[in-house]
Amino acid sequence: MSNRFYMLCTRETVGSNASFHCHNGNGYSSNIDRAHVYTLEEAQNSWNLGREIDQPVCADSVDALAVWHVDCQYIPTESVTERGCESYVAYKKGDWNGNDVYWLQSGGLPTDDFSKAFVFAAANTEEPGVIWLPFALADKVKRRTFSINAFNRRSMVQGAGLVMPDWLKKSNRRQKARSGKVRWNCPCCGKISWQFNPYDFDGCRDYSCDGWRPQ
Repeated sequence: MSNRFYMLCTRETVGSNASFHCHNGNGYSSNIDRAHVYTLEEAQNSWNLGREIDQPVCADSVDALAVWHVDCQYIPTESVTERGCESYVAYKKGDWNGNDVYWLQSGGLPTDDFSKAFVFAAANTEEPGVIWLPFALADKVKRRTFSINAFNRRSMVQGAGLVMPDWLKKSNRRQKARSGKVRWNCPCCGKISWQFNPYDFDGCRDYSCDGWRPQ
């Protein structure tokens, strides 16, 4: 069981990047390396006393899915060339994921993952809509990020030993009730499902329950 955790702040998501509570309460950042590291006990206690927008998550799982991004605020907005440089990267002008730029890669659409950026031997500054930079210039400001879309509550929270606080369970039930949905337990696996139909079970989303999946 993991004993390293970060704390997400779901209110501070920027583009696809999750934001984390920084070291010693110094705000929020999408840079994983600025995230405060909690033990399991500390993470559980903070969650018990926290807000609905705060979500502890297994740090090892986050680290394993980290992606290198480059914030447009820390690189030039016009092409830069250097005498003798033989390693260039290029990004699309005016296109961002939050604040992060999209890099040209080999044989595919532009990507915000800097580790996949194609390294060119020379800069083609005549190409429209593209900004060229020496690789080293961009590389020194890259940071590790985590996509909120990669968050998996089952494996990164429950599977890591965290237990949802009772106050949050009650809050979630109240929200579900206000939505008009009713609670069911899957006859196959027993997992909770919420649906609008109060009379018949509409199906389980767990693919192991073939006979109870929505058709």
